[in-house]
Amino acid sequence: MDFMNGWYVFLIVSVLASCIPVGLYFWGRSHVSKTQIAMFCRQMSIMLDAGIPLLRVFEILSQRISHPKFRKIIAEILESVENGNTVAAAMANHSGIFDELMVGIVKVGETGGVLDESMRRLSIYLEKSIRLRRKVISASVYPLLTVFVLLVVLVVLVVFVFPNILEPLKANPRIILPPLTLAVDAIGEFALRHWHRLLFGGILLIASLLLFRKTRPGKVIEDFLKLKTPLLGTYLGARIITARVAAMFSTLVHCGIPIIPALRIVSQTQPNYFISASFRDTAKVVEEGGNLVKPLEDCGLYPQMMIDMLAIGEESGTLDTVLDKIAQAFTEEVDSAIEIFTQLQEAFMILTIGGVVLVVALAAYLPYFQLWQISN
Repeated sequence: MDFMNGWYVFLIVSVLASCIPVGLYFWGRSHVSKTQIAMFCRQMSIMLDAGIPLLRVFEILSQRISHPKFRKIIAEILESVENGNTVAAAMANHSGIFDELMVGIVKVGETGGVLDESMRRLSIYLEKSIRLRRKVISASVYPLLTVFVLLVVLVVLVVFVFPNILEPLKANPRIILPPLTLAVDAIGEFALRHWHRLLFGGILLIASLLLFRKTRPGKVIEDFLKLKTPLLGTYLGARIITARVAAMFSTLVHCGIPIIPALRIVSQTQPNYFISASFRDTAKVVEEGGNLVKPLEDCGLYPQMMIDMLAIGEESGTLDTVLDKIAQAFTEEVDSAIEIFTQLQEAFMILTIGGVVLVVALAAYLPYFQLWQISN
């Protein structure tokens, strides 16, 4: 029966594991990544700067881009521009690919006759954003992998190794098993007897959390935790968001977009509910003749260093330069914070795995120590 249980577990895990690469393949063919969009902006900027006509640029890109969905979208933009529409209007028809930020920058570049420069700045912003996102993901993947390894080690030790070590001792009536041994043995027996319920419950819990994230209350709770979780949110999360917002705001201002429309674009393109609301409120205050810095300071979401630098930039009329400095400073802080966080979590995970192995080892060998005392 134990063999059949193990075989069922192996079969289910194998089927689930085989579905992952298939799902990733089809998702990759239907999803246009930020990297592909950044490459498109970079190539478009280079060709426009070289003097190639706009229609010819889109024609070349529609032939050279390898992603099937993105290639089709570029061809549709080319057709729309040939029919007399602007590039910004054609991009706006594909809002799932080109957000308000890109459409706004392209619109300003077309109007001012500096589309090549606008696309260059847009590509720089996207490339910086991608690098920052990769650093955050790499720092998040390590603890998840470590937890997975810890669970595998725990299951192997408690469910398979521990019962074999303990089995000869259960038949000896002179040995009273210690509470720690009984507890570990009970956990192993429960996991072996109810593995299908535990597996189904875990899958159901993960699916429920993922579905809840897509609801408005779930999104608000997640965004709140990203900003207010001690240490991870209040320090690391706040600096990651500050670096992203400053880079986006700087790109918009550098491309010639006025402050109020730039604030609205930042608000519309920010995934975090509270950051989006703060920039929306700031746009209203500035539109009514108020100060740029005051509403951002009152919301309490941004580091004081950012607030002070924004105040200096607003007073001196060098807001675009100051925003560049803010983005650079907080990107460097994020790099340092992620490095420290990675080192701390490595030490924590090593101690945790060592502690688990120690507990299981003590639970397994305490009865043998008791048997040795009896024999002496």
